[in-house]
Amino acid sequence: MFALNFLVVLGVATTDVIRDALETTHQELFPAKQPDPNAEIETKVPHIGQRFMSFLDDTDNRFQTFVSKKIDPLLAGHSREQQLQSLMHGGVRELSPQERATNRRLGLGVGASGLLAIAIVSGQAYLPYVIAAGLYSVWPWYVQAYRTLVEDRQIKIVVPIMVYVSWMWLSGHFIVGTLASLFFALFQKVRLITQIGARQNLISIFDQQPRFVWVDNNGLEVEIPIEDLHIGDVIILDAGQTVPVDGTVIDGAALIDQHRLTGEAQPVEKETGDTVLASSLMLAGRLRVKVEKGGNDTAAAQILEILKNTIDDGKDDIAKNLEEVEHTLWPMLCGGLVGWMIGGPITGAAILGCNYVIGTVPLKMINLLGALNSGANHSILIKDGRALETLNSIDVIVFDKTGTLTQDQPELVRIHALDERSENDILTLAATAEYKQTHPIALAILGEAKVRNLNLHLTHNTEYEIGYGIKVIINHRNVLVGSYRFMGMENVVIPQRFQPEIDRCTAHGISIVYIAEEGKLVGAIELDACLRPESKDVVNWLKASGMLLYIISGDQEAPTQRLANELGMDGYFANTLPDQKAKIVKELKSGGRKVCFIGDGINDAIALRSADVSVSFRAATNVASDNAQIILMNDDLNQLKILFNLGHSYKHLLNNNYKQSVTMSLIAGAAVIVLPYKFIIVESLFALNFIFGINIATTELLTDDIGTLKAKEAEEKVKGSQFLEAMTQLSRKLNLQKID
Repeated sequence: MFALNFLVVLGVATTDVIRDALETTHQELFPAKQPDPNAEIETKVPHIGQRFMSFLDDTDNRFQTFVSKKIDPLLAGHSREQQLQSLMHGGVRELSPQERATNRRLGLGVGASGLLAIAIVSGQAYLPYVIAAGLYSVWPWYVQAYRTLVEDRQIKIVVPIMVYVSWMWLSGHFIVGTLASLFFALFQKVRLITQIGARQNLISIFDQQPRFVWVDNNGLEVEIPIEDLHIGDVIILDAGQTVPVDGTVIDGAALIDQHRLTGEAQPVEKETGDTVLASSLMLAGRLRVKVEKGGNDTAAAQILEILKNTIDDGKDDIAKNLEEVEHTLWPMLCGGLVGWMIGGPITGAAILGCNYVIGTVPLKMINLLGALNSGANHSILIKDGRALETLNSIDVIVFDKTGTLTQDQPELVRIHALDERSENDILTLAATAEYKQTHPIALAILGEAKVRNLNLHLTHNTEYEIGYGIKVIINHRNVLVGSYRFMGMENVVIPQRFQPEIDRCTAHGISIVYIAEEGKLVGAIELDACLRPESKDVVNWLKASGMLLYIISGDQEAPTQRLANELGMDGYFANTLPDQKAKIVKELKSGGRKVCFIGDGINDAIALRSADVSVSFRAATNVASDNAQIILMNDDLNQLKILFNLGHSYKHLLNNNYKQSVTMSLIAGAAVIVLPYKFIIVESLFALNFIFGINIATTELLTDDIGTLKAKEAEEKVKGSQFLEAMTQLSRKLNLQKID
C-alpha cells in the first residue's frame, strides 16, 4: 500500500512534464479544426489520459493543501503564520509554482526514505523508484551545476557538491544518497518558508475603491459601475468616500486627507479648479469632479506600475544561495585532490563532502526560522528573512515623516483667546460645534476638551459649509468655526495684531482653526502634527547605536525641518515625490551605505522597495505593508529596538555555527584519510555537526540588548588576542631554549 501511494506521489511530481508532453504531441498529430457552425453538438467523452491528469491534479492539490495547513505552520511557527494570514487579502495565500514543486520534492524525499526502508526489510525491488525519487529531488541542483560548468564555463561550489552526491549514488550508498536528497529538499523548503510574504502580495490599489460611483447625467445623479466611467464624466463625491480617479473640481468644496499619497501632514481644502487624486479620502464636504485620469493612468496606479516593474521574478538560483560559501571552493578541491593522491578516487570524492561550511547555509535557515519565530512572538512579522541578514549591516535609517514619526491625528498645541475670553471658553465653543464630526481636526479638538473635562453646550441649526467650516447656534448666539477662507466668506475681520501669529503658523506648517461669535473673531486654535510618544526615545537609541538618521517627506520644508531639528536628525528631505524618495534612497546606497527605510503610505512604497531593509506598520496602507519586508504589528516604533537586537543575536549565532563547522570539517577530512567507510563517516559527522548546529540555532534570542552583545563580541576578541599573545610568548621561549 505504501508503495502504491508513493507511486501516486511520484506521478504527481511529474504532472506538469507529462501534461506538457501530451498536449504538444496531441497538437502536432491532431491540429485543431475550425468548428462547423452547422454541425450538431456532440457530447465529449473525456480521454483516459485527461482523466488520469485530472486525478493527478486533484491529488496534488490535496497534498499541497495538507503541506500548507499542517507542515508550514510547524516550520514557520504558529504566531508568524497567523500574522501572515492577517495581512493576506482574503485571508488565503496562494502557493507559487516554486513552492508547489518544492513541496513535491519534499514529499518524494520522505516517501523514498520509507520505500527504501521497506525494500531493505522485505527485499522487494523498489530500488529504481527510490533512485528516481532521489534524482528528482536534487535535479535542480544538477541543472544549476550544468549551467555553471557548461554554459557559464565557471567552476562554482555547486559543481563539487553534485560530484560528491553522484559518487554516493554510483558507489551504492543508497541510504546516504536518499537522506541527502531529503536534506536538499528540506533545505529548499525551509529557505522558501523564510521568504513567505516577501514582496509577493502586490495588490491593486483599486481593491479598496468603490464598485459604483455617482455621476452627473444632465443634472441627474445616477449610480453606475466604476468600470463604466469615462474620461470627461463628472462624478459626485461625499464625505467618507475614497476618491476613485484623478480629476479637477468643477464645483463644491471639501476637506481631503491625502497624506498617504502625498505625505502632507494636514488635511487640505479643495475647491473649484483644484486637483484631486485617486486613493485620497474625503473627510468632509461635497465635490463635483471632472474625470481626467482613471484606472491605470492615475498617480496612485503609476506608483503601482513602478512597483510591478521592480518586483522579483521569484526564480530560484541555487548558486546564488551558496555564494557566501564560495570562498571554500578551492580548499575543497585541493583537499579532494590530496585525498585522491593518498587514498584513491573514493577518498578524494569523500573529502569533497567534508566541507561542512556548506552546511552553514541550511543551518542558517534553521537559525533564521528561530529568529523569525522570536520576532513573531514579539509582534514583529519578518516576511523576508533576507532582511534580518542585512539588518546587522544597516548604518542609515530613513524615516517617512507623516504617519511614521508622527501620528495621523494632529495635536492641539495652543489656544488663542481674544477679547478677555478664556482658553476654556474658546475650546468649549469649538468642541461643541465639532461634536458630531469625525475628521482628524475635530477629533483633536474634542480630545483636548475631554482632557480638560469641559461641559459642552446644546446646539441648534448646525450647518456645515462644505470644505470650510461650521455654522451653529450655541446659547442663542451664532458661532462660526473653520478656516481663514471661511471667516472671509462670512465677513469676519481678522485683527491685524493677530497677523504675526498667522505668518508664524504658515511658515511652520501649523494649521489654525478660527472661532467667531456673532460675526466677531473671539479666538483661534493651533493644530500641529503630533509626534509619536516613543519617537524621541527611539531616535536617541538608534543614534547611540551609531546610525545616521534622516527624515524624508512629501510635506513642506518648514515643518519637516522643524521636526528634524526637534529629534536631532542628521538631515532631512522635504517636498519629495514618491519616485524622488526612491532616488534619495538609491543615492544613499550608492555611497556604500546600507539603508533601512521606514514608511506607511502609498507614496512610500517605491522607496520601501528600493531600500536594503524596509519596515512598515500593521495599520499602514496595504500597498506599503505589501512591499515592506518587516511589519511592526503593534504599530510601535519601540519595536525597532527589539528588531535590531534580534539582528545582532542572529549574527552571533551564525558566527558560532561557522566556527564549529570549520572545526568539524578538519576532523572529518582527517578521519576520511585514515579510516574506512568514508562516505558513512562524512555523513555521520555531517549529521553530528548539524545536530550541534541545531542546538546553537535553538538558543534563546532577544535575551541581551545590543550593548551586551557588542560587549560579548569585544570580550571574545580580547580573549583571542590574549591567546595569540600567549602562544607567541611560548614560541619565543622555545626558540630561546633551542639557542641555549
